[in-house]
Amino acid sequence: MKFISRFQYLPLLAFGLLAYLVALVISFPAERAYSHWQASENASADIALAGISGSVWSGRAAMALVQGQSLEKVEWSLRPWALLFGQVGLNWRFQLPPGNEKEGQGGYGQGNTALGLDGSVAFATLEARLPAGMIARMAKASALRPTGLVSLNLHDVLWDGQSLRSAEGRIVWNGAGVSLLKPIALGDQVIALETGDSVVKGVLSDGGGPLSLDGLLTLNAEGEYEFSGSLAARNAPELERALRSLGRPGADGRIKLKRSGNLAGLGLVTGS
Repeated sequence: MKFISRFQYLPLLAFGLLAYLVALVISFPAERAYSHWQASENASADIALAGISGSVWSGRAAMALVQGQSLEKVEWSLRPWALLFGQVGLNWRFQLPPGNEKEGQGGYGQGNTALGLDGSVAFATLEARLPAGMIARMAKASALRPTGLVSLNLHDVLWDGQSLRSAEGRIVWNGAGVSLLKPIALGDQVIALETGDSVVKGVLSDGGGPLSLDGLLTLNAEGEYEFSGSLAARNAPELERALRSLGRPGADGRIKLKRSGNLAGLGLVTGS
Protein backbone atom coordinates (compact mmCIF):
# COMPACT_ATOMS: atom_id res chain seq x y z
CA MET A 1 0.00 0.00 0.00
CA LYS A 2 2.88 2.36 0.76
CA PHE A 3 4.36 1.50 -2.67
CA ILE A 4 1.08 2.46 -4.36
CA SER A 5 0.67 5.64 -2.33
CA ARG A 6 4.04 6.88 -3.53
CA PHE A 7 2.96 6.63 -7.17
CA GLN A 8 -0.12 8.77 -6.57
CA TYR A 9 2.18 11.80 -6.33
CA LEU A 10 3.78 11.22 -9.75
CA PRO A 11 1.20 13.32 -11.66
CA LEU A 12 1.81 16.21 -9.27
CA LEU A 13 5.58 15.87 -9.67
CA ALA A 14 5.26 15.73 -13.48
CA PHE A 15 3.03 18.80 -13.48
CA GLY A 16 5.44 20.66 -11.22
CA LEU A 17 8.38 19.79 -13.48
CA LEU A 18 6.45 20.91 -16.57
CA ALA A 19 5.47 24.18 -14.90
CA TYR A 20 9.11 24.77 -13.96
CA LEU A 21 10.31 24.14 -17.52
CA VAL A 22 7.65 26.46 -18.96
CA ALA A 23 8.59 29.19 -16.48
CA LEU A 24 12.26 28.70 -17.37
CA VAL A 25 11.58 29.12 -21.10
CA ILE A 26 9.23 32.08 -20.59
CA SER A 27 11.83 33.95 -18.55
CA PHE A 28 14.74 33.14 -20.90
CA PRO A 29 16.40 36.47 -21.82
CA ALA A 30 15.59 37.62 -25.35
CA GLU A 31 19.12 38.92 -25.88
CA ARG A 32 20.66 35.52 -25.14
CA ALA A 33 18.13 33.78 -27.38
CA TYR A 34 18.95 36.20 -30.22
CA SER A 35 22.69 35.53 -29.79
CA HIS A 36 22.08 31.77 -30.01
CA TRP A 37 19.91 32.27 -33.11
CA GLN A 38 22.56 34.43 -34.80
CA ALA A 39 25.12 31.65 -34.29
CA SER A 40 22.80 28.99 -35.72
CA GLU A 41 22.37 27.84 -39.31
CA ASN A 42 18.83 29.24 -39.32
CA ALA A 43 19.98 32.85 -38.89
CA SER A 44 18.91 35.29 -41.61
CA ALA A 45 20.99 38.18 -42.88
CA ASP A 46 17.75 40.06 -43.59
CA ILE A 47 17.00 40.58 -39.88
CA ALA A 48 19.14 42.38 -37.29
CA LEU A 49 18.13 43.57 -33.80
CA ALA A 50 19.80 45.97 -31.37
CA GLY A 51 19.01 47.17 -27.86
CA ILE A 52 17.21 43.94 -26.93
CA SER A 53 15.54 43.61 -23.53
CA GLY A 54 12.91 41.44 -21.87
CA SER A 55 12.33 37.74 -22.41
CA VAL A 56 11.68 35.47 -25.35
CA TRP A 57 7.98 35.55 -24.61
CA SER A 58 7.69 39.30 -24.00
CA GLY A 59 10.49 41.48 -25.24
CA ARG A 60 11.57 44.64 -26.97
CA ALA A 61 14.24 45.85 -29.38
CA ALA A 62 15.18 49.50 -29.57
CA MET A 63 16.13 49.17 -33.24
CA ALA A 64 15.71 46.59 -35.98
CA LEU A 65 16.75 46.24 -39.60
CA VAL A 66 14.42 44.06 -41.71
CA GLN A 67 15.32 43.64 -45.40
CA GLY A 68 17.15 46.94 -45.28
CA GLN A 69 14.27 48.83 -43.62
CA SER A 70 14.97 50.47 -40.26
CA LEU A 71 12.38 50.02 -37.50
CA GLU A 72 12.36 51.20 -33.92
CA LYS A 73 10.55 50.45 -30.65
CA VAL A 74 9.88 46.86 -31.73
CA GLU A 75 7.76 44.95 -29.19
CA TRP A 76 6.49 41.38 -29.14
CA SER A 77 4.69 38.94 -26.88
CA LEU A 78 4.00 35.29 -27.55
CA ARG A 79 0.78 33.48 -26.63
CA PRO A 80 1.85 30.05 -25.30
CA TRP A 81 -1.63 28.52 -25.36
CA ALA A 82 -1.74 28.85 -29.16
CA LEU A 83 0.73 25.95 -29.31
CA LEU A 84 -2.11 23.63 -28.26
CA PHE A 85 -3.71 24.38 -31.65
CA GLY A 86 -0.50 23.91 -33.65
CA GLN A 87 0.17 27.63 -33.93
CA VAL A 88 2.66 30.20 -32.69
CA GLY A 89 0.61 33.12 -31.36
CA LEU A 90 2.34 36.48 -31.57
CA ASN A 91 1.38 40.06 -30.79
CA TRP A 92 3.78 42.64 -32.21
CA ARG A 93 4.25 46.33 -32.83
CA PHE A 94 6.88 48.65 -34.34
CA GLN A 95 7.36 52.28 -35.30
CA LEU A 96 9.24 53.83 -38.18
CA PRO A 97 12.12 56.10 -37.20
CA PRO A 98 11.73 59.81 -38.01
CA GLY A 99 13.04 60.39 -41.53
CA ASN A 100 13.74 63.18 -43.92
CA GLU A 101 10.66 62.35 -45.98
CA LYS A 102 7.41 63.79 -44.71
CA GLU A 103 5.53 60.67 -45.76
CA GLY A 104 7.52 58.56 -43.29
CA GLN A 105 6.43 60.50 -40.22
CA GLY A 106 4.22 58.61 -37.81
CA GLY A 107 4.60 55.26 -39.56
CA TYR A 108 3.84 52.13 -37.53
CA GLY A 109 2.61 48.57 -37.73
CA GLN A 110 0.93 46.22 -35.25
CA GLY A 111 -0.88 42.93 -35.36
CA ASN A 112 -2.29 39.90 -33.59
CA THR A 113 -0.78 37.01 -35.54
CA ALA A 114 -0.90 33.21 -35.55
CA LEU A 115 1.78 31.31 -37.46
CA GLY A 116 0.68 27.78 -38.37
CA LEU A 117 3.01 24.80 -38.49
CA ASP A 118 1.63 24.19 -42.02
CA GLY A 119 3.00 27.52 -43.25
CA SER A 120 -0.23 29.46 -42.83
CA VAL A 121 -0.34 32.98 -41.41
CA ALA A 122 -3.45 34.44 -39.80
CA PHE A 123 -4.06 37.96 -38.53
CA ALA A 124 -6.93 38.48 -36.11
CA THR A 125 -6.09 42.17 -36.50
CA LEU A 126 -3.57 43.99 -38.69
CA GLU A 127 -3.03 47.75 -38.59
CA ALA A 128 -0.32 49.79 -40.26
CA ARG A 129 0.55 53.18 -41.67
CA LEU A 130 3.52 52.85 -44.02
CA PRO A 131 5.10 54.77 -46.90
CA ALA A 132 4.11 53.28 -50.25
CA GLY A 133 7.77 53.32 -51.28
CA MET A 134 8.70 51.11 -48.32
CA ILE A 135 6.04 48.53 -49.24
CA ALA A 136 7.19 48.55 -52.86
CA ARG A 137 10.83 47.99 -51.88
CA MET A 138 9.99 45.05 -49.63
CA ALA A 139 7.79 43.58 -52.39
CA LYS A 140 10.60 44.14 -54.93
CA ALA A 141 8.28 46.34 -56.97
CA SER A 142 9.91 49.73 -56.58
CA ALA A 143 10.29 50.43 -60.34
CA LEU A 144 7.18 52.64 -60.30
CA ARG A 145 8.61 54.66 -57.40
CA PRO A 146 5.25 55.03 -55.62
CA THR A 147 4.63 57.89 -53.22
CA GLY A 148 2.08 58.50 -50.48
CA LEU A 149 1.07 56.61 -47.35
CA VAL A 150 -0.74 53.27 -47.19
CA SER A 151 -3.04 52.69 -44.22
CA LEU A 152 -4.23 49.17 -43.41
CA ASN A 153 -7.09 48.37 -41.06
CA LEU A 154 -7.76 44.65 -41.50
CA HIS A 155 -9.06 41.69 -39.53
CA ASP A 156 -9.73 37.99 -40.05
CA VAL A 157 -6.92 37.71 -42.59
CA LEU A 158 -5.77 34.19 -43.49
CA TRP A 159 -2.97 33.23 -45.87
CA ASP A 160 -2.76 29.43 -46.17
CA GLY A 161 0.75 29.43 -47.61
CA GLN A 162 -0.47 29.46 -51.23
CA SER A 163 -3.39 31.88 -51.41
CA LEU A 164 -5.32 34.50 -49.48
CA ARG A 165 -8.33 32.66 -48.03
CA SER A 166 -10.04 35.49 -46.15
CA ALA A 167 -9.69 39.20 -45.41
CA GLU A 168 -11.96 41.90 -44.03
CA GLY A 169 -11.38 45.64 -43.78
CA ARG A 170 -9.93 48.52 -45.77
CA ILE A 171 -6.66 49.56 -47.39
CA VAL A 172 -6.31 53.25 -48.18
CA TRP A 173 -3.51 54.72 -50.30
CA ASN A 174 -3.46 58.38 -49.29
CA GLY A 175 -1.79 60.87 -51.62
CA ALA A 176 -1.08 58.11 -54.12
CA GLY A 177 1.38 58.78 -56.88
CA VAL A 178 3.96 57.17 -59.14
CA SER A 179 7.06 58.45 -60.88
CA LEU A 180 7.71 57.20 -64.39
CA LEU A 181 9.40 59.80 -66.54
CA LYS A 182 7.95 62.43 -64.20
CA PRO A 183 5.85 62.38 -61.00
CA ILE A 184 2.14 61.67 -61.55
CA ALA A 185 -0.40 62.29 -58.78
CA LEU A 186 -3.30 59.85 -58.44
CA GLY A 187 -5.10 61.08 -55.33
CA ASP A 188 -6.54 58.86 -52.59
CA GLN A 189 -7.37 55.26 -53.58
CA VAL A 190 -9.31 52.73 -51.51
CA ILE A 191 -9.92 48.99 -51.58
CA ALA A 192 -12.57 47.52 -49.28
CA LEU A 193 -12.15 43.78 -48.63
CA GLU A 194 -14.70 41.17 -47.63
CA THR A 195 -14.97 37.37 -47.87
CA GLY A 196 -17.92 35.26 -48.91
CA ASP A 197 -18.33 31.76 -50.39
CA SER A 198 -14.55 31.17 -50.14
CA VAL A 199 -13.88 34.18 -52.37
CA VAL A 200 -12.11 37.34 -51.26
CA LYS A 201 -13.67 40.41 -52.88
CA GLY A 202 -12.07 43.82 -53.12
CA VAL A 203 -14.09 46.85 -54.18
CA LEU A 204 -11.86 49.64 -55.56
CA SER A 205 -12.82 53.29 -55.44
CA ASP A 206 -11.19 56.72 -55.35
CA GLY A 207 -11.43 59.77 -53.13
CA GLY A 208 -12.14 62.31 -55.84
CA GLY A 209 -8.54 63.04 -56.87
CA PRO A 210 -6.87 63.06 -60.29
CA LEU A 211 -7.54 59.35 -60.91
CA SER A 212 -11.17 58.23 -61.16
CA LEU A 213 -11.22 54.51 -60.43
CA ASP A 214 -13.86 51.87 -59.81
CA GLY A 215 -13.54 48.12 -59.98
CA LEU A 216 -14.02 44.71 -58.45
CA LEU A 217 -11.18 42.30 -57.69
CA THR A 218 -11.92 38.68 -56.72
CA LEU A 219 -9.56 35.97 -55.52
CA ASN A 220 -10.55 32.35 -54.94
CA ALA A 221 -8.99 29.60 -52.83
CA GLU A 222 -6.95 28.30 -55.80
CA GLY A 223 -5.18 31.64 -56.16
CA GLU A 224 -7.09 32.62 -59.30
CA TYR A 225 -7.94 36.30 -59.56
CA GLU A 226 -10.21 38.41 -61.75
CA PHE A 227 -10.37 42.18 -62.06
CA SER A 228 -12.99 44.23 -63.85
CA GLY A 229 -13.15 48.00 -63.67
CA SER A 230 -12.71 51.34 -65.34
CA LEU A 231 -10.60 54.44 -64.89
CA ALA A 232 -10.19 57.95 -66.19
CA ALA A 233 -8.30 61.15 -65.44
CA ARG A 234 -9.92 64.19 -63.82
CA ASN A 235 -8.47 67.43 -65.20
CA ALA A 236 -4.98 65.86 -65.26
CA PRO A 237 -3.48 65.94 -68.78
CA GLU A 238 -0.25 64.14 -67.80
CA LEU A 239 -2.21 61.34 -66.17
CA GLU A 240 -4.59 61.15 -69.11
CA ARG A 241 -1.69 60.63 -71.51
CA ALA A 242 -0.20 57.95 -69.23
CA LEU A 243 -3.51 56.07 -69.04
CA ARG A 244 -3.69 55.73 -72.81
CA SER A 245 -1.07 52.99 -72.56
CA LEU A 246 -3.71 50.85 -70.85
CA GLY A 247 -6.32 51.13 -73.59
CA ARG A 248 -8.57 53.40 -75.60
CA PRO A 249 -11.26 55.38 -73.74
CA GLY A 250 -14.88 54.55 -74.53
CA ALA A 251 -17.69 56.96 -75.35
CA ASP A 252 -17.92 57.89 -71.68
CA GLY A 253 -14.23 58.77 -71.60
CA ARG A 254 -13.35 55.84 -69.35
CA ILE A 255 -10.90 53.02 -70.06
CA LYS A 256 -12.36 49.59 -69.35
CA LEU A 257 -10.02 46.97 -67.88
CA LYS A 258 -10.39 43.22 -67.46
CA ARG A 259 -7.60 41.06 -66.12
CA SER A 260 -7.41 37.49 -64.83
CA GLY A 261 -4.77 34.96 -63.89
CA ASN A 262 -3.16 33.18 -60.98
CA LEU A 263 -1.04 34.53 -58.15
CA ALA A 264 1.68 32.01 -59.03
CA GLY A 265 1.89 33.57 -62.46
CA LEU A 266 2.63 36.92 -60.81
CA GLY A 267 5.47 35.40 -58.82
CA LEU A 268 3.63 36.00 -55.53
CA VAL A 269 3.66 32.33 -54.52
CA THR A 270 5.88 29.40 -55.28
CA GLY A 271 4.63 26.24 -56.84
CA SER A 272 3.88 23.32 -54.54
